[in-house]
Amino acid sequence: MKKDNDSLRRIRGMVFIGMVLTILGCGENSETMQVHTGPSELGKSLLLNIEPSNAMDVSEVLQLGSNANSVVVVGRIGGSRNPWVDGLAAFTLTDLSLTSCIEIDEDHCETPWDFCCDPELSKNILLVQMMSAQGDLINEGARQLLGVSELDTVVVEGEIEQDASGNITLAAKTLYLKKAS
Repeated sequence: MKKDNDSLRRIRGMVFIGMVLTILGCGENSETMQVHTGPSELGKSLLLNIEPSNAMDVSEVLQLGSNANSVVVVGRIGGSRNPWVDGLAAFTLTDLSLTSCIEIDEDHCETPWDFCCDPELSKNILLVQMMSAQGDLINEGARQLLGVSELDTVVVEGEIEQDASGNITLAAKTLYLKKAS
């Protein structure tokens, strides 16, 4: 169990450092948006066909902290130049209130999903980790596992976890991919 906690702490630390670096520099990277692939066979078992009701915004979930167990949260995948944790089913989710660079006519940022120009980013971002039925973080990239991409709006069901440093993570059980309108 201690080894698992150390791994989760290390992953959370890497994501936090990535978020800080993103806030410091906007659009200086030539990464392009990924195309949808997947979902994998395992991923299909985690995807919901019907959108869960009563989803909370990312900011609301963060305010709850460890005062809640099960939650349903809605947000957009993003929050850094690379919102994915390579080789693991983990990604960052941003509050729907944030404006991506793609929604700003005069901004031609190559990574609009990083929300780097939004001063409220650090208060509106949540790490999501897709967990297996046994409660382990899945060792497959989230894009391939779930067939999701940057700026996709998703509804995720899971359990809130808060570490000793106050970092909040959503240990997710299922995900619903909202269709673009």
